[in-house]
Amino acid sequence: MPWASGPRRRVSRLETLVESRGLDGAAVSGIMEVYYFTGFKTSRLILPTYLFLRRGREPVLLTGATDKDIASRTFGGEIAVYENYNLDERMIAYPGFVAREAERLLKDYFSGVRRIGADWWNLPHSLYLAMKSAAPGLEISDISTDILSMRMVKDEDELELIARSCELADKAYSIAKSLVIPGRTEVEVYSEIHKELSRVVGSFQYFAGDFVSGERTLEVGGPPTMRQIRSGETFIFDLWITTKDYWSDTCRTFVVGGRPTPDQSRLHSILLRAMESGMRSLRPGKRGGEVYRSVYNVFREAGYERYFPHHAGHGIGLDGQEPPFFIPGSVDELRPGMVVTLEPGLYVPGIGGMRIENNFLITEDEPRLLTRFPLDL
Repeated sequence: MPWASGPRRRVSRLETLVESRGLDGAAVSGIMEVYYFTGFKTSRLILPTYLFLRRGREPVLLTGATDKDIASRTFGGEIAVYENYNLDERMIAYPGFVAREAERLLKDYFSGVRRIGADWWNLPHSLYLAMKSAAPGLEISDISTDILSMRMVKDEDELELIARSCELADKAYSIAKSLVIPGRTEVEVYSEIHKELSRVVGSFQYFAGDFVSGERTLEVGGPPTMRQIRSGETFIFDLWITTKDYWSDTCRTFVVGGRPTPDQSRLHSILLRAMESGMRSLRPGKRGGEVYRSVYNVFREAGYERYFPHHAGHGIGLDGQEPPFFIPGSVDELRPGMVVTLEPGLYVPGIGGMRIENNFLITEDEPRLLTRFPLDL
């Protein structure tokens, strides 16, 4: 079966990891981790899917029979299946049943294997017991952090999906700004944006984030409510949008009615300076703590540091927040191919909360801006 190029590269990295750690193989069980290596993620509510790798042999994906054809579109290794939907016996294959199927498979596939790596953070106990039974004496090492580190630098197929999510975010802001009219409710504004995005995509579209206005902006974030927005107050839109599970995470702040006060304009200008300072620090070799301080120091020099209570940004990919983290103690090192956010924010009583956020690709030189809707109030 043909491989999609991205999964093939990532499985090759897993093979390299296994060899470098002196392991005989690997078992990957987390939903997102299996998707990362195979390009396959079921749309079913419950369909345990596991990836097994043994040095010198083709990797094996174990999944439900109903999804075999879908998995084969991107995964080029062997696909083993179990019966997950049968009107006479079952509608759902729970992990305990799938573990028994895995044990039968692994008695041959892991025969003679002594040491493997597994994503312990996700490993079901039922699968752990099945592997121990299939290969007596098996030692299982944790490779969760190795996989997380691997995910930090994106492949071209991943960058394409993130770019699409960023395009949808830009579209959402163009809709949002026209809807920030006194008398509307937060949830009305949210619903109108979601409806239009779903129309543009032509299918279900994940769309969530922070939708807070007025005094709620001082709480930094939260879901939309029935609160009516009023002229002159700020409205924070921190939007989370995905394309095939790859995220964009952006933020804009608008003033209801479109006429910011001098205090709001001053606060916004400080945010813009903080964003510029942060962008200058987005270079290979920089540490997450350095990026944080490049943003924080702008607020400190302006006398507003006590109104900046959160991180300065983070990585994005299959998770909305993943390394590198831009917090004071972070030693995460920036590398080309990472996708990150910068999100300076200030929340000042009497003026309101404001936050802006853009997404960037780290390159060998200057960062590449991925979100292009203006940062204007």
